[in-house]
Amino acid sequence: MKIREENKLGRQQTDTGIIIPGFDEIIFKNRNREYGAYQIRKKYYSALVTGTVITCIIASVLLTIPLLSVNKTEYMAGEPIRTISVQMDELEPPVDEIYIPPAPPPPGGAKVVETVRYVPPVVVDSVPPTEEQPVVTDIALVSNTDEQVELPSGDGFGIGDDLLSGDGMGDDGTFFIVEVMPSFRGGDLDKFREWVQKRTNYPQEAIDNRIQGRVSITFVVEPDGSVTNVTVLKGVHPLIDNEAVKAIQASPKWSPGLQRGKPVRVRYVIWLTFLI
Repeated sequence: MKIREENKLGRQQTDTGIIIPGFDEIIFKNRNREYGAYQIRKKYYSALVTGTVITCIIASVLLTIPLLSVNKTEYMAGEPIRTISVQMDELEPPVDEIYIPPAPPPPGGAKVVETVRYVPPVVVDSVPPTEEQPVVTDIALVSNTDEQVELPSGDGFGIGDDLLSGDGMGDDGTFFIVEVMPSFRGGDLDKFREWVQKRTNYPQEAIDNRIQGRVSITFVVEPDGSVTNVTVLKGVHPLIDNEAVKAIQASPKWSPGLQRGKPVRVRYVIWLTFLI
């Protein structure tokens, strides 16, 4: 037996004339067919075809619109195009400039700039004392000096037989040479030289103005050891003269000199040399 055809209700008819009910007929047999489910199943195939056709139409429209827009754009862009020709000049690369430094000036044309260097004061010995002259010491500031000390004369403090009595005492009762010479802080005259070197400053103004020279200073060591009568015998300039006097006046007390066992006044002469 072969199925010959199938009607709209899903029924199938065989070649012998037997009608086989469809699936929907079997499900809704003896049921309310007015119910929506039966109607949906009955119209399923027609609805499927209709939906497929509508979907194809919509898809075709959506695919066609972009193609139409492209063609319109191509048409609008089909206007004549104006071309501009630009000519580029061939430029040569820049030439590297080689820097040649100027020749140095000849050695002979260099200027020598004088510099001032401050050297700590150095004390040098001068003419040793004798029985006929006061004790003289030479203190050099900045540099040593080999010059001979020339003691001033005619002022009562220099050398000369007329300035000293037979026992080495001056007219004012001040001795130049005594049995026991004064000592400075338990040392000899070298101790005082070191002290003066540390206390005497070379004024900066004198250095700037290149003022230099030798200053002769006399002073007296009193019986109580104090230093008095600090006087400039031979000055150079007030700047360095005052500095020399200030250093001697600041001296602490000495151990006094003794003559016949008694403290006496002893005069000294000191040369301070200021050199740049």
